[in-house]
Amino acid sequence: MKKIIFVFLFLITSGCSVFQPEESTLIQPTLLKQSELPPFRVPTYTNYFEFFCEMQINKHGDVDQVKLLTSSGDAIWDSLATLSLLDWKYTPAIYDGNPIKLTIRRKIKVVFAEPKILSLAEIQLDNVEDAESVYQALLNGDDFTSLVLTYSTSESRAKNGLIGSINIKHFSEEISVALNQLKEGEFTRPLSYGEHYIIFKRLKLNNQL
Repeated sequence: MKKIIFVFLFLITSGCSVFQPEESTLIQPTLLKQSELPPFRVPTYTNYFEFFCEMQINKHGDVDQVKLLTSSGDAIWDSLATLSLLDWKYTPAIYDGNPIKLTIRRKIKVVFAEPKILSLAEIQLDNVEDAESVYQALLNGDDFTSLVLTYSTSESRAKNGLIGSINIKHFSEEISVALNQLKEGEFTRPLSYGEHYIIFKRLKLNNQL
C-alpha cells in the first residue's frame, strides 16, 4: 500500500520580488528540509504526481508565501499542500554576497515511497568555529545533553535537544545521507543548515537520550 509522499524539486524559473539581478551574480536558494505533504484522498494509478508552485523565500530561507500554479483537482488537498509548503526551509538567496528575498517557481514531483523514520536530537550552533569545538568535545566523550544545554541556539534546547521522530528523506540529500549512516547513539559531524550548523544524534525510537 502506498503510504507516504516523498518530494523531489526541480528549478524552472526564478525572479526577485524586489529587482531582477543578473543570473551570474545570484546564488539560488537550496532546499534544506521539506515537511510532509498531505496524503491523496482519491485513488492514483501511477507512483508519482507533478505540480507547479510559486514560493516567496525571505532573507532567512523561510517561505513567506506560496501559490499553487497547477491544481491536483482536489481543492482540499491543494489547501493542505499550500500550508505544508509554508513550512519548507531553504538557504537564503544570495546577491552580491548578501541574502535577499526571492520569489521562485518550482516543479514538484511527488513520489510515493516508504519513509525512513529516525528519532533525533540536535545541537545547533551559529558559526563553524563553535560547531567544530562542540564536535571535538563530543569526540572526547563529553555528554551530548550537557552540550545542548550549554551551547545550542535552537528552540529544541528546552527539550534537551530532542526534535522527535523524523522522516529523514525530508532533509537535503547531504543531511539525509549523513543521518542514514548513524547507528543508535551516534552523532554526525557539524552539518550546514542555512545560517546555522547542526550536530544530530540518533536516539532509540522511544526518544531516550
